[in-house]
Amino acid sequence: MRISFRNSLYFTLAGGIAVLLLVYDWIRVAVNLNSAFLTGLNDLLSIAMFALFYWTFRSFLSRKLHGPLETLRKLVGFAFFTAALLSIFGILLAGVGGEGEFIPRNVWQLIATTVFSFGVAAFLAVLLNLTSNLMDLKPDKRVRRRFGLFLCFAFAASVLSVFKGSTLMGTLGTIAFVITVVIATSHIVSMNWIVFLTRKEKYKSLVHTLFLFLLCGYSFASAGPAHLAGGILQFYSGPLDEFAKISFLFMTIYFSLAFVVTLFHIPTSGVFEKKKRELDSYQDLSKVITNVLDTTEVLNNTVTVVGTVTQANKVWIELRNDGTLAGPGDKYEISATHKTSQYELSAFDFSAVREAVAARNHVIVNDSAELARFSLKEFPAKSLLAVPLTAHDEFIGVLYASHDMPYAFDEEETSTVSAFADTAAVAIQNSLLFTKSIENERLQHELRIAHEMQLKLLPESLPYSEKFETDFLSFPALEVGGDYIDYSRIADGTYAFVVGDVSGKGTSAAFYMAYMKGVFQSLSASLKSPLEFMMEANDAIENTLQKNFFITLIYVLLREKEEELSIVRAGHMPGVLISGGVCRLIKPAGAGLGLEPSKDFGKHIEEEKICLKRGDTLVLYTDGVTDQRNPEGEEFGEERFYGLLKETSGGSATDIKGGIIRALAEFSQGTDAVDDTTVLILKWKGIAIPD
Repeated sequence: MRISFRNSLYFTLAGGIAVLLLVYDWIRVAVNLNSAFLTGLNDLLSIAMFALFYWTFRSFLSRKLHGPLETLRKLVGFAFFTAALLSIFGILLAGVGGEGEFIPRNVWQLIATTVFSFGVAAFLAVLLNLTSNLMDLKPDKRVRRRFGLFLCFAFAASVLSVFKGSTLMGTLGTIAFVITVVIATSHIVSMNWIVFLTRKEKYKSLVHTLFLFLLCGYSFASAGPAHLAGGILQFYSGPLDEFAKISFLFMTIYFSLAFVVTLFHIPTSGVFEKKKRELDSYQDLSKVITNVLDTTEVLNNTVTVVGTVTQANKVWIELRNDGTLAGPGDKYEISATHKTSQYELSAFDFSAVREAVAARNHVIVNDSAELARFSLKEFPAKSLLAVPLTAHDEFIGVLYASHDMPYAFDEEETSTVSAFADTAAVAIQNSLLFTKSIENERLQHELRIAHEMQLKLLPESLPYSEKFETDFLSFPALEVGGDYIDYSRIADGTYAFVVGDVSGKGTSAAFYMAYMKGVFQSLSASLKSPLEFMMEANDAIENTLQKNFFITLIYVLLREKEEELSIVRAGHMPGVLISGGVCRLIKPAGAGLGLEPSKDFGKHIEEEKICLKRGDTLVLYTDGVTDQRNPEGEEFGEERFYGLLKETSGGSATDIKGGIIRALAEFSQGTDAVDDTTVLILKWKGIAIPD
């Protein structure tokens, strides 16, 4: 660890003073020097040396404050090591002097005396700093002021001890000493660190404080003139000996009081540990809320935290299966468990508890008789707590905790669990919303891909020749749709056109539309009769469609040389033929594909043939055209559509298509389409084809 220049300077000055004092003591012993002035100067320098030691270690030891137990361990470790080391020097100096007065007899004993006193000064400096750190773990200006006053009066009493011959100075010194004792006793209020220890830590603290009390008490007694250590310090410096006695007395009082206070706080450890558990658990839950958006992880963390706080035997969460606001007929599912399982809980009906929670905000059941009233007589518990999970005024579920002891939950416990539940409910709802948004984003991505794929299934263009022209439009109401349009060239001058509509909208309809394309392309090329095509198509999809799905279809076979159309219809919108300015509906009989077995389907289907004339226009469409609505809710309707076709029939197929698009846009005024929209236009020009 890096030592600052100031600390190095302080320590160097303290070492220099120690060397200077050693030289003075050597001269004093060698020539029997007895100067009151030099002795007083020696005493003041020894106090200055201690002050330098204290501030050196103060700066060094206060860089990083540790917990109370670690600080006590440091105190015990350092005190034991230093006491053992000083004892060795004490043994070396044993027997020096006589009749209670300590006087070194040679230079080696003088050096040992200096080292011993130097060590005591350093020992005191470290002990006082570590004790100050212990009191400072829960910072309080008043505690710091009291400790500062103690040091001031301790230094004052030490300095005044130099003037032993003066009655006034002696009295002032005694007063300063008494004040230090009073201040030391008042430090009982600076033991807040004890409150925050766990039960196990309090037992360890008892051992540590007892050791420090005994060591400091013994050191205080040893600092007296009747003991070797006191004699050594008195020879080296009377004020240092006085300061040592005051400091050891202070620490003896402090650690004895710490021992007693710790002893009296052991019975309350359970309450503190419970509150600490609650706080730690709340912090853990807050981290989950801040950092976790996975619903399963949030739920599992919540039940684990509540189980830790309440010491419950079982904890579980019931959520509405759709995560929305509660209402009549709601269904709930067990979403997370702690020390139990969904299988075990599924044997019991908690609906009565849920209803009570919704009505009373929480439920506490404290004995088996109360459980029976909720139809839970067989439930393996004697206490049950249930609190609501409410987020943004929405009731999304219930948090349960059970215990095998009666009266395990009280109002205070309920309040704590309710706080956890409120916090957890927000996290759960946020995670559910996040999960739904991710799912929606994934679905949107898949729908975009499906939309692109469906566009590829539509023909890029329709066939045309000198005798006819075609065009089409197709818009799904959603990203994907169930309308189908296609053509197939069967032979030279023979074409098959088809327009279909799968019941419903969205991905299922789009799937069947793609399936229908495969059926059309495979059958139209091999079957020349429209009736045969319809029979085979119904047979192909009869067992493929779900029961609530069917397909309407209109199939047109164009024979160019014969100038003839053959039309069959399977429950689809009628074809519209505009000939000579007259609009006629082409609607041969036929049921939708998939509605009937093939043996019955063939009984109802009919084929209609049309001889084409120059300028005839055939329009095939789906009901999305006529179902289009405007902002007032009015439908575009068949009459308006047929009138539009009559008005635009004089133009080309592309002109008719453009007229339909403009008319629908003007009518809807931006209103979303209610169904897929598809139109196929076939315009017969009737120009002869050379042989």
